[in-house]
Amino acid sequence: MKKLIISLICGAVALGVAGVSSAPASALSLAPCPDDENKAACEARQAEIVRRWDKGESLDAILRDLETTKDEDNKTEIAPTFAVDLEQDQRVVDFTAGHSRFLMGNNLTSNLENRTGLSFFFGNNLSLRPVTEYGVLFGNTINFSGETVRDLYIVGNTVTLSSEAKIGRDVFAAANILTVDTDVAGNLAVTSDTLTLQDVKISGNLELEVAHLKIVGQVEVAGAFVYNDDADISGLERIKAANTSPYHLDEPDATAILIARVYSQIMSIVALFLAMVIICALFPRLHDKLAAETTVGRFGTNLAIGLGLLIAVPIIALFTFFTLVAAPLGIIAIALYLIAIYLAQGFTGAWLGHVIVEKLCKAKGNIFVEALIGIVIMGLLSLVPYLGTITGFLGLLLGLGLIFSSIKPAKKIAKIKEAKQVKA
Repeated sequence: MKKLIISLICGAVALGVAGVSSAPASALSLAPCPDDENKAACEARQAEIVRRWDKGESLDAILRDLETTKDEDNKTEIAPTFAVDLEQDQRVVDFTAGHSRFLMGNNLTSNLENRTGLSFFFGNNLSLRPVTEYGVLFGNTINFSGETVRDLYIVGNTVTLSSEAKIGRDVFAAANILTVDTDVAGNLAVTSDTLTLQDVKISGNLELEVAHLKIVGQVEVAGAFVYNDDADISGLERIKAANTSPYHLDEPDATAILIARVYSQIMSIVALFLAMVIICALFPRLHDKLAAETTVGRFGTNLAIGLGLLIAVPIIALFTFFTLVAAPLGIIAIALYLIAIYLAQGFTGAWLGHVIVEKLCKAKGNIFVEALIGIVIMGLLSLVPYLGTITGFLGLLLGLGLIFSSIKPAKKIAKIKEAKQVKA
């Protein structure tokens, strides 16, 4: 640039000395352009200078305009931080968050290129050929033939890393059936039922926790080959590794598992009972409200209410997150929803205790005793296989319905009190 300016100035001085007021283009002496990849741009720039000089424009104005144009050409457009694209034909959602991309769809096919960020793929059937820095795959059936600059993370049912795939560093996979037909430039760590390795070279360690391992062709491991010794391995002799380290997984003792479950359930019962004690102490009318819900008709109604709340609240809260005004309300709703799910078994226990003490035994009890009896019964039922799952789910639905019915004004409470006064 300095040479160009000096040459232009010298040419202008020469013209002035000669007394030329309007010089032809040949009188403007320009420095020769260098023989490199920028020569064409340099020649075009000089041609523009000569053209405008012949029109009588001043040298300063020409250079100023050309520098401004150059600066504008060098400006690059910055993409938005967040963007959402809906591909209606393929029914795919493409969400961009900075340098990360999230693609979601049922049958998802992608050739995404994202060399400087994380790429997440979610779907039922994934057929992927992306080029990405980090890849995260979640799906039922996954076929990966793309390229990662660094690591690849996979969670799926049936997964295939084809021979066309190029892995820049490590692979971490959890799958039911996994087939690896490509080399791995780093470590390969797998948790799987069935793993098949087909003529691959692993430049790092091979660490496995699998039920079945099939070796097809030759497998070379530059580092350690670590695997569980109870795995069913076919073709172990075809693995060449720097060192091999089988490990043993001890079967957990059934008695120890039962003791741990019982202890955990006792702690859960105690914690839930203490929570109900605090709630009942703060809201003394809760006993009368639960008493109003012990009829057969209210039992079915509360189950239906609980099911509706279990499904509707997360959906409504999710929609509120898409609005700036209602997003805080959605966060509050989710927090209250989680608290209600935890307290649901406590409300069901208090309801069950009231039915047992006052309905069946015809005895007079207080809400603390009734809650303790009901919560203990619900806790013991949860230890029974299958039955515990059923009673736990019904207790969740009933408890959510009871919470909803307890926080609204109940007209039946006054009628129950009047009936008790008449009997007395």
